[in-house]
Amino acid sequence: MCIAAPAQIVSITDKVATVDFGGVRQQAKLDLVGDLEVGRYVLVHSVYAIEVLTDTEAKESLEAWDELLKVLDEEDKEAELKSTV
Repeated sequence: MCIAAPAQIVSITDKVATVDFGGVRQQAKLDLVGDLEVGRYVLVHSVYAIEVLTDTEAKESLEAWDELLKVLDEEDKEAELKSTV
C-alpha cells in the first residue's frame, strides 16, 4: 500500500522544498506540482510533492492523520498491556 502524507512547505530552493510533517522535516521535489509558495500544503509520496492542497483539504487531511495516529497509538498500548499479562 502506498500512502501520501500532507506537509507544509517551509522553504524552497530551486525545485526542492523543505516540508514539515508536524515537526518532522524532509526534502520534497516539486517537479510534479509546478511553482509553489512557502506556507502551502502538498501531499508528499516517495520524496515528491504529488498534489497541492487547498487550505480546506489540508485541514481535513491533517485531521484524518491525527485520528489515525491516535487509533494506532491506542492499539500499541493495548498490545503492550496484553504482552505483559
